[in-house]
Amino acid sequence: MKKYFLQFGLLVTLMLVLTACPYSSETTIDKASVKIDEKLLGKWESKSSTDYLYTVSKKDDFTYQIDKKSNSSGDVTTYNGFLSNIDGTRFMNVVEVGSSSKTYYFYKIELSTSGSKVTFSPVTENIDEKFASSEEMKAYFKKNMGLSFFFDKNEDVYIIHD
Repeated sequence: MKKYFLQFGLLVTLMLVLTACPYSSETTIDKASVKIDEKLLGKWESKSSTDYLYTVSKKDDFTYQIDKKSNSSGDVTTYNGFLSNIDGTRFMNVVEVGSSSKTYYFYKIELSTSGSKVTFSPVTENIDEKFASSEEMKAYFKKNMGLSFFFDKNEDVYIIHD
């Protein structure tokens, strides 16, 4: 039985390692300068899974605190995020709090008009470019965000949780 659990644990670890992650960088799209959207505050749950509950709160006028709580273990991982606007398209810059590196991940976000659903589209990990400044990254995003390769095919949809 112990051997079975060890093999299962190795399989799960391998799956996590091979799972695609969104594009990451130590550079952000720009500084946190877009005011908090009050409609994003609250508790959110993935439409496709009930494994986690996300609580989004206001850290300051421009920064969100996002607490990801496991519904099975109760473990909480905290992230900070802020919005960037590129020609009317909103991106969330997200970094894990307490991480030894300042690695940011980027998601296009679309909030439904009712405010009850938000869609996160990860920027693809297939981008190889490294950027020395936020200005370079923002220009690259602006130039390429309309191309089919720019976002992962899998969107994450979250529903407001009562």
